[in-house]
Amino acid sequence: MAHVLDLAAAASEPVDRVGGKAAGLARLLSLGHAVPPGFVVTTDAHRSWMRDHGVEAQVAELAEVDGDFNAQAAASEAIDALFARIELEDDDIDRAYGLVGDGADVPVAIRSSATAEDLSGASFAGQQETYLSVIGREAVRRDIVRCWASLYSPQAIQYRRRLAIPSEGIAMAVVVQRLVPAEAAGVLFTIDPLTGDPSQITIEATFGLGVPIVGGDITPDRYGVDKVTFEMRARSIAPKPFADRFDPATGDIRRTELDAAAGSSPCLSDDEVVALATLGKRVEQAFGRPMDVEWAIGPGPDGARQVHLLQARPETVRSNQAPGPGADAPRSAMDRIVSAMLGTRH
Repeated sequence: MAHVLDLAAAASEPVDRVGGKAAGLARLLSLGHAVPPGFVVTTDAHRSWMRDHGVEAQVAELAEVDGDFNAQAAASEAIDALFARIELEDDDIDRAYGLVGDGADVPVAIRSSATAEDLSGASFAGQQETYLSVIGREAVRRDIVRCWASLYSPQAIQYRRRLAIPSEGIAMAVVVQRLVPAEAAGVLFTIDPLTGDPSQITIEATFGLGVPIVGGDITPDRYGVDKVTFEMRARSIAPKPFADRFDPATGDIRRTELDAAAGSSPCLSDDEVVALATLGKRVEQAFGRPMDVEWAIGPGPDGARQVHLLQARPETVRSNQAPGPGADAPRSAMDRIVSAMLGTRH
């Protein structure tokens, strides 16, 4: 059985082989959405690698550590060191990476697709690592291992213990996709995360890559769009002092300062806001529940600016919250992540 699959092929695979992220991307592809080309390294590869190097029992024992966050951090550090000593050699991964760039070494994003991620009742968002602008076969294989190691981050260990998910037997699939040199990026919710209003689509956006939004490093532009009429209900343009952008000259992601005029301008046109809202509604209808969708706007196959969908997962905070007076909802993507990690329902 193949342990490296084209993303489109993940649509016919069980989630316990390809993980939640790959399954969501495969579904988006089947619906005809623009998704960056890539492949998924299945959980079989992770399990085989650990078994072949005789580290399964040791990792499981470390990951089931009792005690406080400091003890979990120490266990995580020990697992990191163990993984760093073991290389991944895999011709299938090398071949799949070659296909992503039509034979050229192109920058890719390497992201976790763990089997417990993106469930309707839990979100592991922000707990496993993402590596951006990875170039070359050796670097891709190295960062796949680093992604596997992040399955045992202190936050992930703590969250699994809170939800009584045992570490023994868990595995991670890894998604490798061509990097979008984003001119703008962000997240959209097909529900208002502040009020729970299901008739509104809320979009958060910034210049460049969306990492500063997820990391809580920047206040994004925010748009509220009526899900039926697609009229703009709310529009808040924040001062954005910097942007994280791909530098083709160096192959790195660089944080560049924006002057006051540039940083205070909208990062999306009104037409792009409506296009994103339309896509969000289509995704919600296809998945049958409120969704949290990551997106980027950058060059398409013909070089023109277009929307690329990077992830679609169930919205797990506001849509799972029982309505009640006086409850505040997460106000940003980072607030949502923190709430999910801590198990709070604001």
